[in-house]
Amino acid sequence: MSSKTVIDPDGDIVLQLPREQPSEDGSDEKPTDSESQELVVSSKVLSLASPVFKAMINGRFKEGVEIAETNGTSKPYVLVLPEDDEEAILLLCKILHYYDVPKKPTTSCLEKLAIVCDKYQCTGAVKYCGGLWIRDWLRVYDSFDPSIDNLCRLLIFAYVIDLPYEFLGIAWKLFLFHKGPFTGTYTQSKMLVDHPLLHQDVAKELDKKRFEYCQSFYRAIMDPLNREWKTLSEGCYCAAKAVGCYFDSLRSAKILPQDLGFEEHKFGDLIKKATNLPPISATKYRCTKPSCECQSEPTELLGEELYNEACFIKHISKTFVCLHCLKAGGRSKDKEKCRMYHS
Repeated sequence: MSSKTVIDPDGDIVLQLPREQPSEDGSDEKPTDSESQELVVSSKVLSLASPVFKAMINGRFKEGVEIAETNGTSKPYVLVLPEDDEEAILLLCKILHYYDVPKKPTTSCLEKLAIVCDKYQCTGAVKYCGGLWIRDWLRVYDSFDPSIDNLCRLLIFAYVIDLPYEFLGIAWKLFLFHKGPFTGTYTQSKMLVDHPLLHQDVAKELDKKRFEYCQSFYRAIMDPLNREWKTLSEGCYCAAKAVGCYFDSLRSAKILPQDLGFEEHKFGDLIKKATNLPPISATKYRCTKPSCECQSEPTELLGEELYNEACFIKHISKTFVCLHCLKAGGRSKDKEKCRMYHS
């Protein structure tokens, strides 16, 4: 039994996509019969969009010979695609034929679409719709926290379809919402590790970026200890009280405790917390003795460096990672041929 979707009423070819139906008793056993989805499409449209389809339809492959033999008959040729995902092929055909294109496919569907676009070498035909879909998803994720799996699927799609600005936006969201490192046993983004469609180690690149900002964030946290205090360990202990209060505020905000890799933290949370710490200054803890060294202690806020670092990290969203440089092994920026802006 098959269901048919007519995408092109004048179509001269039928794509047949077998799909297994779940067993009636709900068991894991494979069913004895199957249903197929048939798509009536134009061989010309497929050939123009995909060199792979062109070779299959017009070339000397078995399918091309059989199609040539059916020319002049009223019955369209049935091209069976047993290995392809039904949902992804249906979406691809709708895009190519400008027929009933959905407003926002699921992230799972987009990952499957990336697979068939890569297989049939027709990524260029999907760029426009793909860019719109990802930007729509990013607007949705401005309102609530996204799942890491959904972001990974969108990142894979943007990588395959070659959408550098959308790739940047998704990578930035991943950086903000991912808890801990991008590589290793406990990573939340296992989907990115050794994914067959990712020809570069995207997870490693994201992890390198994350660790770089972990280090600078840690240095900013420890900045008050590196100032030239005079009452940190002697005198009226004005500086010691201020530094103690500063680290107490970090613990209250749950920035501390931490390790150098901030493995239990999301960077988006760290940025929010660091920019909302209470103002703490040594001037609040000065004693009443006019001759005490506390009177000449630095007056800058102890969290000023951390605040500035958090703001700096927040503003790298437009240059966080470059897809073009990633695919070129970092060479495109050096040759000044990159499509992306670099600060």
